[in-house]
Amino acid sequence: MTISRRKLIEPHITPFYHVINRCVRRAYLCGDDPYNGKNYQHRRGWIVNKIKQLAADKQQALSNLVAEWQQRLGSISWFMRCLNEEIARKANKEDQCKGAFWEGRFKSQALLDEQALLSCMMYVDLNPIRAGVTPSLEQSDFTSIQQRIREYHQTKVSRSSKASSSANHFQLLPFVGGEHQAKTVGINFAFADYLELIDWTGRCIRNDKKGFIGSNQPKILQQLGITSDAWLEHSEQFMERYANVSGKWSQMCAFKQRIGGHWCKGKSASHQLHPS
Repeated sequence: MTISRRKLIEPHITPFYHVINRCVRRAYLCGDDPYNGKNYQHRRGWIVNKIKQLAADKQQALSNLVAEWQQRLGSISWFMRCLNEEIARKANKEDQCKGAFWEGRFKSQALLDEQALLSCMMYVDLNPIRAGVTPSLEQSDFTSIQQRIREYHQTKVSRSSKASSSANHFQLLPFVGGEHQAKTVGINFAFADYLELIDWTGRCIRNDKKGFIGSNQPKILQQLGITSDAWLEHSEQFMERYANVSGKWSQMCAFKQRIGGHWCKGKSASHQLHPS
């Protein structure tokens, strides 16, 4: 049974969500289309530019409209509507056809804790390597991880005081359940640690190195107590291992009950990410 979007997305429970949308009518969003032989690589730029535009729109809202538009600007559904509508119009015009370009509803997965957030980020960032589109993250054009790596290296090279003061911008913020809580929880690591983890994971899942697992396990995994095999399975199959929520099993069940569900997918996967 279809669950209402307002139940699946609860910002007061978690601000982090993995959202996915697919093309219909056998259409290709990006890359080489094997059916018509066309290349749609340029569409990646459409998406990047639109996301930047939407982010800029949020920053440029007039002060006398903030109260009225605050909820809409913070709505994932509204964000996806604005993003998908323009991309669909451009794609239909380019393909000289009409009709639906996207599936009727985008899918979402609530990420309830930092383990879920970290493994989902890894799944998304490694998509180009897993699909065999690019051999390295540095060459994965139109991705946020490529941009973050470049900015990180630029910051390392620069020894100016300005670069030093902006170094915190490239750290992953601690995942906190609520800012009002006296005790904050989260995995304390910098972007350099994330780079170490994603580089190690990427080497393990590359098509030409299937089955290879580096002996030096990243310290983040050691800190969390997650085994290498469990981590690599999540990095390759995160979307398939969960339905619409990921996190600690008890929290997943509570989330499911809150939205009126009676069955929750991902028990064994959750225990792998939360061994203690």
